[in-house]
Amino acid sequence: MNVQLEASTRMAREIVAELVRQGVRRFVLCPGSRSAPLAYALADAEAAGVLDLHVETDERVAGFVALGSGLAGQVAAVVTTSGSAVANLHPAVEEARYAGVPLLVLAADRPHEKRGVRASQTADHRGILEGSVRFVAEIAADAPSVRGQVVRATRVALGQAGPVLVNVAFREPLMPASPWTDAAAQCEPRTPSGSGSGAGGAGTGDTGAGVRTVVVAGPSIRSNPLYARELPDLGGVPILAEPTSELRVHPNAVAAHPLLLRTGLGERVERVVVLGHPTLTRDVSALLADHEVYAVDEAAGYTDVAGIAQVVELEDVPELLAGSPAQWLAEWKDASRRADAAIEEALAEGAPAGAAGRGALPGFDKGISGAVGLSTAAIARALTESAVPTHLAASTIIREVNLYGRAPAGPMYANRGLAGIDGTMSTAIGTALATGEPTRVVVGDLAFIHDATSLVATASQEGPRLDVVVIDDHGGSLFSTLEYGAGPEGPYDRVFRTEKRLDVEAFARAVGVEYRRVRALGELRAALAEDFRVRILHIDAGRVPMADERAARQGLAARVLAAVGS
Repeated sequence: MNVQLEASTRMAREIVAELVRQGVRRFVLCPGSRSAPLAYALADAEAAGVLDLHVETDERVAGFVALGSGLAGQVAAVVTTSGSAVANLHPAVEEARYAGVPLLVLAADRPHEKRGVRASQTADHRGILEGSVRFVAEIAADAPSVRGQVVRATRVALGQAGPVLVNVAFREPLMPASPWTDAAAQCEPRTPSGSGSGAGGAGTGDTGAGVRTVVVAGPSIRSNPLYARELPDLGGVPILAEPTSELRVHPNAVAAHPLLLRTGLGERVERVVVLGHPTLTRDVSALLADHEVYAVDEAAGYTDVAGIAQVVELEDVPELLAGSPAQWLAEWKDASRRADAAIEEALAEGAPAGAAGRGALPGFDKGISGAVGLSTAAIARALTESAVPTHLAASTIIREVNLYGRAPAGPMYANRGLAGIDGTMSTAIGTALATGEPTRVVVGDLAFIHDATSLVATASQEGPRLDVVVIDDHGGSLFSTLEYGAGPEGPYDRVFRTEKRLDVEAFARAVGVEYRRVRALGELRAALAEDFRVRILHIDAGRVPMADERAARQGLAARVLAAVGS
């Protein structure tokens, strides 16, 4: 019981404190039971003199009171309980949207398990207001941290001049055990040590000399207005950049960073600064779940996989990186060079037909079809030797490029917002049309089947020059790298691999595009250097059994880790 009480009270107080730190001082409250943690927090904060509280009994009236405050230049938060209370805010929210007035709706809700089961006073708050607000922050019951969501919501309300919904689930008991005696101290703005700014209360904390820091960089920099201006100095820290991040070409970017995180270097990281939207590896997700994390807020949002990140502005980044030990980057760069050399050596051994005797890995030197040296790791390496803009399917290949590709490479794109494989070739066609450049798209056989008809119109009209590389590994081999690949092979083949039969050459003839089967790594490298109009390069990698596929990937990773050391 105490744990539940502490969670509800903690969440309510953190939300109120962060709103005050973000400049919200006026709160309009309607009485209710589910909102009791917020009501008590507001009463205590009012007593401490850190906010102005107005109480109404009618939610419709309360919504317009908050709107009026916003019209006068003082953004307000209207606080309601669950159920029809939220629906009564709709007229004021609609007015705020179309009048361009900042307005925060702070709604108390039931926990997830209470929704959809006809629990009393439970309504779909998001469904009621989502079409009218500019942003929705859903804060789950017992959330470990609420700060990032609140910061994001406030910035959207102020920056986009409109209403936002912060929907907070509270579990019983809802009444705090004791008053909030340190409300004034907790609501004080957070200011970075040694700086008078603080980015509007973003709170970068004490920079601290000697903090071992890394930058984790994912996609979104290229198209995000936030990065239209020059990026700040990223200092002398390692950059763990995914292939589609522009920081992949930065001098501080390190090779095979997911593997390096498994060494002692990863264990010694103390601070992480996140730029963009990294999504590719569980190694990075684990890093972002267990460290001091700062996420840069962007137009599309911020990345906080564990709900613990502090949200900062781009201008805060140099200060967060300052003071990282000088030898820290040198250690990462040295490990990166050793990893890169080990990858090169291992892939070189897999390429010649007779090289299997030098410790080659099962299923790694060649596929069952006889495609010599054409492991996905080797293909990834070859792709990054080309300067052609390349769109990577959100499946195995982008992860292999992330692990084993060279850097720098040509511009790389991927659909990583939701990380689905649907529409991959269509997206690449759009990229080619926008840039006017020959563009390559790399897909597995399943991603190719998903979007094969996109080639029909492209082939039949003058338009984009598209090079389609199909890595045909007879189904979804990506799943072999996950926990499902350690299970029984029968169910794996049936519900994960899901192999399909498509004659790729016959399809190419049918739609009128050039077709070439690639059987060796040297042949692939030569083809990637050629000019093209619209063509398909078909790599039949063979149907490698799940266990062999998994062993090959694990073996190559182990070999690189052995070369890097601990």
